[in-house]
Amino acid sequence: MSLWTQYLTVFAMSASGAVLGAVYDVYRTILAEWKYLRFLGPILDFAFWIFALLLVLYSIHWANDGEVRLYVFLVMLIGFGLYRLLLRKIVVGSTVGVIKTITYLLQVIGRFLFLTVITPLLWLWSLFLALVRGIDSLANTLEKVILWPFGPLLTSMEWLGRKLYEWTILPLVKPVFQPVKKYIARVKQKWRGILRSVANWLVDQDDEDRKP
Repeated sequence: MSLWTQYLTVFAMSASGAVLGAVYDVYRTILAEWKYLRFLGPILDFAFWIFALLLVLYSIHWANDGEVRLYVFLVMLIGFGLYRLLLRKIVVGSTVGVIKTITYLLQVIGRFLFLTVITPLLWLWSLFLALVRGIDSLANTLEKVILWPFGPLLTSMEWLGRKLYEWTILPLVKPVFQPVKKYIARVKQKWRGILRSVANWLVDQDDEDRKP
C-alpha cells in the first residue's frame, strides 16, 4: 500500500466516522424534537446501520480497493471521536434550529390555510344550515297556515276512518289473530311457570346446602 493510498484511507475512514456520528445525531435529534415520529425509531435505527455498513464498505473500496486493515476501524473511531469533540454541538444545534424553523413555517402555513380556506368553508356551512333551518321553519308555518282551514275536516275524516276500520276490517281480522294471541299468552304462562319452578328448586337446593 503506497503512502498516498494510506493518506486516502485515513481521510476516508475518519470522514466516515464523522459522517456516521453526524447522521446518528441528526435523526436522534429529530426523534427527540418531533415526538410524534418516535414510532419510526426502530426503522431509522435499522436504516442507520445499513447505511453505516454501506458507507464503510464504499470508503474502503474507494480508498484502497477494499483492502481491510485493523487500523482502518481505529481511524474511523478516531474520526467519530473528533466529531463528538469538535462538531457535535454545532450539528445538534443546527438540527434543532432547522426543526424549529420548519415547525414554525408549518404552523404559519396551517394558520394561513385555516383562515383562508377552512374558516370560509365553516362559515358557508353554517350559512347553509341556517338557510335550511329557515326554509324548513317557513315550510312548516306555511303548512300549518294552509292546512288550518281543513283541520276540522281532517279530524272528522280521521275519526270516520277509525270507525270504519272498527266496523268493517277489525271484525274480519280479529278472529284470525285471536287464536294466535291466546296461544302466545299460554306459551308465556307456561314459560313463567317453568322458570318459577326452576327458581324455587334452586332456592331449595341452596337452603339444603347451607344446612349443617
